[in-house]
Parts: sequence; structure tokens; C-alpha cells
Amino acid sequence: MKKIGIIIFSLCFVLLFSKTVFAATINEVEPNDSTSTAQLIQKNNEDPSKVVTGNYDGQNVVIGSITSSIDEDWYKVYLPANSNTILGINSTSLSATGFFDIYDESLNLVKSISYQKNSAYFGATPYYVNITVAGYYYVKAYSPLTTGEYRFFIGGSDYTVNTYTYNASSALTLTPTTSSVQAVYDLRNVTSIPNNAVVYYVSLQGTKTNSATNQSRSIKVYSDSSWITTSSYSYVANVPVISNKLLKNQWAFKLDGTVSTSTAYFKLTPQITFSYVYAVLP
Repeated sequence: MKKIGIIIFSLCFVLLFSKTVFAATINEVEPNDSTSTAQLIQKNNEDPSKVVTGNYDGQNVVIGSITSSIDEDWYKVYLPANSNTILGINSTSLSATGFFDIYDESLNLVKSISYQKNSAYFGATPYYVNITVAGYYYVKAYSPLTTGEYRFFIGGSDYTVNTYTYNASSALTLTPTTSSVQAVYDLRNVTSIPNNAVVYYVSLQGTKTNSATNQSRSIKVYSDSSWITTSSYSYVANVPVISNKLLKNQWAFKLDGTVSTSTAYFKLTPQITFSYVYAVLP
């Protein structure tokens, strides 16, 4: 996802640099100034279905420090073949002066990154690294001009969570002769939503006029055959991340209920809140 429009970058990265919940912090161990003394680290391997519960098991963040203009910190990591491998870097001290080079096991340069802290990201700035063959790789961190602390991960994406609330512009109406109504809401062009946002929780609220018995509220991606049915009275539901319900979709909303002849009608102007998880990408 591009950087523009991120209101809250990476709860994960807020926690990445301040949290202790299930995340592995790997502190630099000297000497690690050559390939022969390179420090072995683990690749980042977060599971978005766990991230939504606050479990960051699989997040592996290296904390190191450049102590002089000739200091080189080497790390060794096993990476699967993946053209979209992510190297995420965060350092105030080394912004515009720090370099992170990735080499294969034969010391062929895979990519050299001149690190520039990007203010559009709340924490680490992510970069793509094309890993064409599975195997061991080296990461070299250095800065010829400044010293200071850095943090990075390499491997799978970092994930974070956020919410989006849609307020319908018109009401759905039930009557004594109409017990079920639907509406379709198009979120495909909402620029504030990341393209890869996956819904994991919905809350179907709204403004009501009058009342209906046996009321139920459901939602689904418009092209799906099955509905996500919310719980009675609270009108909320968990959505398995594995079902991959992309938020940037057309969504169908269904209202069911029974209205008495004395009540005459029941109106609901939906307010739909989606909780979603997404990979933070360059």
C-alpha cells in the first residue's frame, strides 16, 4: 500500500518499538563485523489472523547500533524465495546516512538500500527485496557519516489493524408487509482504505425510528452467496481472516424484522464499522 492516507501506521509498529506482546526482539551481539562472525537471526513471519488478537508471535525485530564510521554489522538469515520480501528499517540517527545491503550466500549483492526515514510511515519504512532463490542471506548495516541505533526486520510483511466506518445516506424501511430489505454500499474507491485490507470484525449499528421484533442484521460481500450474520441485539460478528473478505468491495446490507400494524414502520439508517488488518507495504 502506498504511504498516502495512512492515519495510523502500524499499530504493529507502534508496538514493534514499544510493545512486549509476543514479539521477539533480537539484540545485536558483537563481534558481528564480518560474514564469518555474522549474527544469525530469524526472518519476520507474522500471522495476520493472530495479529488481530494482539498476538505478534513471529515478529522478529533486530536492534543494533553503528558505533563508528567504520563499523559494519553483519547478520545472517534464512529466507524463502519471494520477490516481495520486505526489509523494514527504522532509525532516526541513520536517516539519510545509513545503508543496508543484502547479499546472497556467495556474497553477490542482491540489493543496496540507502535508508531515508519516511514520515508517512509511523514507524519502520518498508522496502521490497527480490529473493529469487531460497537460502541464507546476509544483511550488512553501516553508516560512513553518523552513529546511532537502528531497528530492522526482514522476511514477511508487518501487519497492522485499523477501522473504517461507513455511514449510509438513506434509511432502510420495514413495514407490516415488508419484512426484509437490502441495500448495496460501494467501498471500492475509498482512498483511505488500504487496497489489501481484510475484514476481521463488523459492527452493524445505525439510527433507528420506531421498533421491530425478531430483528436481524446481516452483511456480505455483494458477490458472495452467504451472509455474515451478526449476533442478536449487539449486531456484531467476527469474520475469519482466512476468509479473505477484502474491505474495498461492494457490500450488501440486509435488515430483517417484523413490524406491527400499530407501529406502521421501522427505519434504520445503517452505520457500519469494519475492523480490518493489512500488510504494510512500500
